[in-house]
Amino acid sequence: MRSVLLAVLVPAVFVPGVAHAEPVSGISAAVPPVGVAQAAPVSGISSAPVAGAASFSMTDILGTYGFGRAATIGAAGEAAGVWSAPTTHTGFGGEDLVITYTPSFSPAATERTVYTARYNEVTYPQAECERVGADGVVKHVWVSYRCRSGIAPSYTLLVR
Repeated sequence: MRSVLLAVLVPAVFVPGVAHAEPVSGISAAVPPVGVAQAAPVSGISSAPVAGAASFSMTDILGTYGFGRAATIGAAGEAAGVWSAPTTHTGFGGEDLVITYTPSFSPAATERTVYTARYNEVTYPQAECERVGADGVVKHVWVSYRCRSGIAPSYTLLVR
């Protein structure tokens, strides 16, 4: 008897919505099974730009990079026209790169070169290139990126 009671109470306590859910005869493909996380819609941000809507700029931390590298990356991105007003804030593990940019939700028609991580300036240029590229995708600075290998293990960040 106690195990039956626990079988009923445990899902009701640990799985949100189970205690108030109505019985379902079949599972629709549009409705995820219980316990599957769904992203809640964020108000004020659309997944695609609206025709005729004014674009907006935002200032945010792109990421934390090695000492001296944040300023180099910031200046290169500004020169490439990807963001503006780069600043850095020194911390214990590196420098935060703060940029002002217009969020992008669709890929650009052509690739744009942001910067090149040179082997004689950074210990792991490919890792830095991949990190900056991934940080830009997460923040919607660009939609996609690739790191192109160059002469003597240098890596150039190209974005869309």
